[in-house]
Amino acid sequence: MSDLSAREALRYATEDSMLALYAVVFGGWILLTVVGFGLTRGGVLLVVRLLAVVFGVFAILTGVVAIAYKLLADSRTN
Repeated sequence: MSDLSAREALRYATEDSMLALYAVVFGGWILLTVVGFGLTRGGVLLVVRLLAVVFGVFAILTGVVAIAYKLLADSRTN
């Protein structure tokens, strides 16, 4: 295993491609949070709420898998 400085790790974690993947996960989390507040307040159609939950969970899972894939792919090329 090679020595990795904190600066190199932070540079990798804040690359544009990683930031985009973080945004996908964060967007899914925000969607689930908004829907969670909407579930307690009512007034929104049940179908819309269920679709929002599905899309939020899908975004989070997709973002996490994409981050893991990028980490594995980059570790094999270096």
